[in-house]
Amino acid sequence: MYTEPRNIRSRRPVEPQIPDVYMPAMWPLGLQRSLYDWYRAWRQRNRYRQLLRLDDAELAKRDLSRQQLLERARLPLRQLVKGRRRKRGA
Repeated sequence: MYTEPRNIRSRRPVEPQIPDVYMPAMWPLGLQRSLYDWYRAWRQRNRYRQLLRLDDAELAKRDLSRQQLLERARLPLRQLVKGRRRKRGA
């Protein structure tokens, strides 16, 4: 089996080129928390709406009432986010 000789270069690490627009590696944590709060509030409201699909007997087994679920499912996301932040202490 014939193999061609390889051109062996020194294994110096190549430094990356700095782009024209520099973006910092650390993104704003406040933005991350805010997006997470909104996502969790949306998921919570979605769960309430999914629970509303159950019949009254299944809701009773879970100690839930349809009226409470309706109230919570109709809450604006803004109020759910505010409640989450209040619980967290932010």
